[in-house]
Amino acid sequence: MSDVPLLTTADEILRVAELQLAAIRFDHLSIDLIDNAPQAGVDREDSESTPIEITCKLGTRQEGKEFGARFEFHFKAAQWQAVIAVITDYAGSQEFVLAPEASADFASKVALMAAIPFVREALSGLTARVTGTAVLLPLIRSGQITFAPNK
Repeated sequence: MSDVPLLTTADEILRVAELQLAAIRFDHLSIDLIDNAPQAGVDREDSESTPIEITCKLGTRQEGKEFGARFEFHFKAAQWQAVIAVITDYAGSQEFVLAPEASADFASKVALMAAIPFVREALSGLTARVTGTAVLLPLIRSGQITFAPNK
């Protein structure tokens, strides 16, 4: 058997593999106006009161000393819908293998918190340029969004 450790939690990943954030990049940015929405300047909602439906999908990869998480956020409001996907890449001090629950745990507790400021800025910029009003991503606290392990 190999000496590569099997890690099962975010704490083990940080402690044993000593993962450090290596890069954050966007994979997808798009916004579309919805045809049946009111015309710009007519009954436009401000960023504080715009109800937004938010969903997030997770994809992960792990190989050798590296781990990556891809978060694909889908936003839907009355006047527009947007997709923002951001990738966080991590590098460790040694090779490791992750249990399925470890990837989800690390993504939920660590990688998502690194990605959120980038998603918030992208959403604000996209909505400001397309609708004329910057929409701010609601505050997301650690543990508020969690991902289930891939089966």
